[in-house]
Amino acid sequence: MTTLHMPWVSALTAGVLLVLQMLLMLSAALNRGRSRRAAGGDGDNGDPELTRRVRRHGNLAENAAIFVAGYTLLELLGENQQRLEIACGVFVLARLLHAIGFSFRNTANLARVSGVILTLGSGLYLGARLVQIAVMHLCPVIGGL
Repeated sequence: MTTLHMPWVSALTAGVLLVLQMLLMLSAALNRGRSRRAAGGDGDNGDPELTRRVRRHGNLAENAAIFVAGYTLLELLGENQQRLEIACGVFVLARLLHAIGFSFRNTANLARVSGVILTLGSGLYLGARLVQIAVMHLCPVIGGL
């Protein structure tokens, strides 16, 4: 009988990203409260600080779910644990750097650019590994090449 491997690395990654997401959400919400700018309409009322906080939160939300789903699939498909840990760690680092970079008035900075580049690399690695593993299982002749 085969025991199902539990996706512990993906679970940890999801947990860390959820905490970061809630902190970024809280940051935007508190700024809205302090500046008395409700959501809706033009949203930030031209406030660049609020715009950055909302974008930090939104950008993580745009990326985290698909990556966690992909890493969970990769882990369940038997990816090497060390490679998976590194990949998940790089993605979390990328999102932290991106959020930090978005915290500065000048958002064209090394932290944000590094976060974008590391996210791109993480996504390409994740997508390529998922395709590679799927092709190896679906087409054993091709996978054996």
